[in-house]
Amino acid sequence: MVDVVNLQGGKCVEIFLDVLVLENIVMNYLILLMTAKFSKNKVSHLRLFSGALLGALYVAFLVVCPSFEGYYTTIAKIALSLAIVAIAFSFERFTAFFKTMVMFYISTFIFAGAGFAFLYFNHSGGFVRNGFFYIYWNSKWTVMVLCVATVGIIVKIFWDILQSRLVKDRLLIPLKIAFENGSIELFALVDTGNALFDPLTHVPVVVVEFKAIKSILPEEIKTIFEQSNEDDLVGITKIVSDSRWFSRFRLIPFTSLGKENGMLIGFKPDYIEVGEKTDKKGVTDVIIGIYNRALSKSENYNALLGPDLV
Repeated sequence: MVDVVNLQGGKCVEIFLDVLVLENIVMNYLILLMTAKFSKNKVSHLRLFSGALLGALYVAFLVVCPSFEGYYTTIAKIALSLAIVAIAFSFERFTAFFKTMVMFYISTFIFAGAGFAFLYFNHSGGFVRNGFFYIYWNSKWTVMVLCVATVGIIVKIFWDILQSRLVKDRLLIPLKIAFENGSIELFALVDTGNALFDPLTHVPVVVVEFKAIKSILPEEIKTIFEQSNEDDLVGITKIVSDSRWFSRFRLIPFTSLGKENGMLIGFKPDYIEVGEKTDKKGVTDVIIGIYNRALSKSENYNALLGPDLV
């Protein structure tokens, strides 16, 4: 399907709607994928595709029905971005939604800036109409590929700088936890106040949020936390004693984390890796304590790591 757009000066441009939709789906998907990376959101690729498709269909609708001027307004575009983010991601708190929206706009500006830069240096290939940016057929795929490549390089450099600063400052450190056939990677805060040790083996304890580690836990252990029964010592003892992982689980007393005389369920992983690249350190003598609350309001980290493990 083809639509003809009249530009200023009487020039006409043919827009292939199927290509326009495909192009926007690809770019929107990449923007949402970058948003997920920046905001550290767990993503479903189907939901990302659904959000990308919504944005693409919106642009196609405005090309076919340009008389609907209300849909070109700033309010309409903000509403569209809210809908795209709401479809693409799931949220438990408004603060997480707001953070993701900010990352979505940052990602959009990065992609848009790269696209405009290539068109500017190329001196052809696109135009802006009613606040939307269109690329001509004879250059759009070249611009898209160069745009994606440039954004990838920018994001890689930015991410490496950010990560290296965090590691250098010893605030946040990458942490990998392996248990049986599964493993997870997250960020841990080096906490000088974390002096937890397993009372039986006297090895250090790394405190990790349940939601961050649940994917590698046995189903019977997940049930304890999903039903918020971690304070039921009798029930916990029975579940753990009946589990085939009995020898790897511990009960660890603690008097911090906003609670006195508490008890953490812990387990011995296969190993953990602390740090990254050349500074990576493997540790086997460690216990993972599972905490069923958020450790960071800003969600910058999901674990507390004692300085002895760094």
